Amino acid sequence: MNKDITVNKTYVVNGAAHPGFGEITTRQLITAGHKVIGLFGKDDSDNAEALTKEFPNSYLEMLNIDVTDLVELKQKLKKINGNVDGFVNAEFMFDMENLDDFDFTLSQKLFTSNFYVPLMIATELKKKMNKDSAIVIVTSTESERGSFGGVTYAASKAAMHNLIKSLACNWGKDQIRVNAIAAGWIGGEMDTDGPFEVSMKITPLGRLGRATEVADAVEFLLSDKSSFVNATVLFLDGGYLCVDDIAKYEYESSK
Repeated sequence: MNKDITVNKTYVVNGAAHPGFGEITTRQLITAGHKVIGLFGKDDSDNAEALTKEFPNSYLEMLNIDVTDLVELKQKLKKINGNVDGFVNAEFMFDMENLDDFDFTLSQKLFTSNFYVPLMIATELKKKMNKDSAIVIVTSTESERGSFGGVTYAASKAAMHNLIKSLACNWGKDQIRVNAIAAGWIGGEMDTDGPFEVSMKITPLGRLGRATEVADAVEFLLSDKSSFVNATVLFLDGGYLCVDDIAKYEYESSK
């Protein structure tokens, strides 16, 4: 990329080096001429280093954060210089839980990562945001369902959907839009082949979502093309949530 190209806008992306829609969002924003200040955890350190070497400093800065330490995170965020035009949360933490032997330490860790971390980043960055900035939080269709093994994960995503409404109510006067993308089953992001295969049978489009499709939706919600979209959850799930599995079985059995 030509180092002389003028940077259009500056976005902070949490999960910028995470393989999947985090990294792809970073790449797409840079390709569009924007600067990305990427936040990443230790598990993505190697990929963060590779991205830093690939893109010149005028387009990408990487900042290592610890999502288990909110005090340290707040201090790290203060190191971000200058104003920004938006924030994307493209990071998540998932782990299976057993309600018969519930691990509250794990639950607290999951909720902190999926709710308090993006909330802290958003509130800290708000102090640095230009007029007409945008915040996009990538969540999950799990927010709309009862969960079996991911109860804290699902609850944290549901809480985030309520949170974007509160942030939008309070920050609209400053012309800062806040939206979420509830992703369905996205190829390569979370689970094993078994659940992915089942999800394709349930989803009306009959396939997994692509990480690029999540990144495209993020770009849209950051852009002026969505300038009157606010406090909205965009469901990017191929129609997954609309399916009544029992009704589908009943219909297919009657044929």
